[in-house]
Amino acid sequence: MNNVPKPEASMWTDDQWKAITAEGTNILVAAAAGSGKTAVLVERIIRKITNVTNPIDVDRLLIVTFTNAAAAEMRNRIGKALEKELQTNPSSLHLRRQLSLLNKASISTLHSFCMEIVRKYYYRLNLDPKFRIADTTEAELLREEVLDELFEEQFSIADNPQFFDLVDRYSNDRSDLELQNLVRKLFDFSRANPNPRQWLDNIGDSYALSDSSTIEDLPWIADLLNDIHMQLSGAEQILEKAMSLTLEPRAPAAYAENFEKDLQGVRTLQHQTSWQGMFDAFQQLDAFGRLKSARGKDIDKNLQEQIKGLREQAKKIVMKIKDELFKRDGNQYVKDLREMAPSVTKLIELVHAFSERFEQVKTERGLVDFSDLEHFALSILAEDLNVKPIVASEAALDYQTQFSEVLVDEYQDTNLVQETLIQLVTTGNNLFMVGDVKQSVYRFRLAEPGLFLEKYKRFTKNGDGDGLRIDLAQNFRSREQVLDATNFIFKQLMSEAVGEIEYDEDAELKHGLSYPKASGRECEFLIIDRDRTAVNDTLVDNHVLEMDELETAQLEAQLVAQKIKQMLEDGYEVMDKETKQMRKMTFRDVVILMRSFVWAPTIIEEFKKAGLPVYAELSTGYFEAIEVAIMMSLLKTIDNPHQDIPLASVLRSPVVDLSENDLALIRMADPKGSYYEAMQQFLKVAEKDQNSYIKVTTFYEKLQDWRTRARQGSLSELIWHIYRETGYYDFVGGIPGGKQRQANLRALYDRARQYEETS
Repeated sequence: MNNVPKPEASMWTDDQWKAITAEGTNILVAAAAGSGKTAVLVERIIRKITNVTNPIDVDRLLIVTFTNAAAAEMRNRIGKALEKELQTNPSSLHLRRQLSLLNKASISTLHSFCMEIVRKYYYRLNLDPKFRIADTTEAELLREEVLDELFEEQFSIADNPQFFDLVDRYSNDRSDLELQNLVRKLFDFSRANPNPRQWLDNIGDSYALSDSSTIEDLPWIADLLNDIHMQLSGAEQILEKAMSLTLEPRAPAAYAENFEKDLQGVRTLQHQTSWQGMFDAFQQLDAFGRLKSARGKDIDKNLQEQIKGLREQAKKIVMKIKDELFKRDGNQYVKDLREMAPSVTKLIELVHAFSERFEQVKTERGLVDFSDLEHFALSILAEDLNVKPIVASEAALDYQTQFSEVLVDEYQDTNLVQETLIQLVTTGNNLFMVGDVKQSVYRFRLAEPGLFLEKYKRFTKNGDGDGLRIDLAQNFRSREQVLDATNFIFKQLMSEAVGEIEYDEDAELKHGLSYPKASGRECEFLIIDRDRTAVNDTLVDNHVLEMDELETAQLEAQLVAQKIKQMLEDGYEVMDKETKQMRKMTFRDVVILMRSFVWAPTIIEEFKKAGLPVYAELSTGYFEAIEVAIMMSLLKTIDNPHQDIPLASVLRSPVVDLSENDLALIRMADPKGSYYEAMQQFLKVAEKDQNSYIKVTTFYEKLQDWRTRARQGSLSELIWHIYRETGYYDFVGGIPGGKQRQANLRALYDRARQYEETS
């Protein structure tokens, strides 16, 4: 491994300099939040391009980013850095050449790189060279269509016992949606693996147990036991806390005997290393019996209740494990799995059938999705995916020759397919990976942070062995108070058992930037107390909203909106990034961070009500907007009015405008049937002059007309007709954010028309 001494006047930290200059081996940079990883990446690239003894062209680097925006920013930063170098050396033809090569350099997302591979080698695939990328919505509609057709076909087969057994297990009386979703999930998970078919078949094989198989042989038992031990450890800690409280003055000391017995029982469970041992220990568990009597005037009742509450918490943890997992012998679980094998085999067959049909439909329409791009590229770069280890094809060897180094940003969010692609275009010692496993939040998108962790543990700090590991822990973005609070929280929460990495000295954030001294910068933790009767200053139609009527997301959004308004009124100051001086904050200084974008539409809605300008780049776009969600519910109702939730959503929406009491009256008309049947019965028994009757009968008549139009005309025409007939398009234009809401409804219409053109 090669190292370059750091100049004395260098602005870089020692670890940053190491990440910029290290050569000769694979390198993993664990870059904490705000540690300057992008600046380090750009500097590494610029140094390679401008190296005095061995300069390379920028198009000999493959730079993989997680988003298109990140790729654009990276290209822009490299361009600016090259222009700065050119000012120092204006006669350099090499630098001018790099600027001209920059636009066609391989700086992109992995999907874009896969697209480049497929465009170049399409003739090796059964693919129309005029293919286009399917829009997310378009692909989703196609998936639904293929799944519906597949299930209709399966239902039409009279002698199909395994399928009907699957339906019984995973569906309810009114819908097979749950089973369809299971097929979707398995399909999606399989696509995150280099060989999807083999991965699916392996699932089926895990249920084909021999007569001699025991529960200890099952592949997931070790992980399940680890989880049980972690829960028991939590119960043990709670009991130890309660035990220590019994030693306090005025505490019920008699309880200590109970806690000794409880702890002995939990620790006996903790010592079990096999499923059978754990089962036997649970059957013999002698803990959580009746508490000893502890009475007297000297006993602190509040402390007594606190101790009782802690014991009850621990008991719930232990008893839940017993009730859910250890009421039955392990052999009974093995028997269940054997009995499930035919159903699982059928489920895998359904996923295979769906995969083949979905691929066929896309091929017929000249469409590919992002997952297709990855797998097409993989089939081009690998000689044979069924042979292990995977051997690089001639095309892959060409890329290995072309790229002197492959740099991967946000490496913690790659999956097995992407990892295989990356390995096929590298030579074994020219891979530079940057990421932070603590920031891996895309497991739901099938990212595999274990790939990062495996290298983090295998690579060494001195580069001996398989690779070099560099930790960039200094944070140059946040105040010391923010870092201290973050470290404090995550030292309690993150461990190898929970977060797959120990939040130790290497992992914690370190203060790297000096901010001007200022008061009132302590981190706050705001708690919403639902025991209060109402939310302050929350008025809708001049009525105070009861707290239990509001969703958690609404409550949080209202609290945050109030906080932002208060900070603006108080003249809260922030440091200006450009001037490095303190100034009063503005709206654009505020960013809302969320665990999930699911709540984003609700937060946007509440901010608009509060008069706060807000923007969110939602991946699902207008489908998350409430006005589009209402239209989607209406379209689902037109397709099948016996779907309770979409129908109730429409009735409660401004399209019909029923109250919750009205919805209850409709249900009372027929408590057992579908909600549509209840609505029909309501129209028979309700008083004709009732306001709710008038609304429901008007909607019912329109619904019948819309269902007729749906059978006879196009979807886009139906959508526009509904907009006009109900006045819904004009209605949303008159409420806060009206222009955007109308744009969302127009987008829905456009998508419907686009889908019709390709179907």
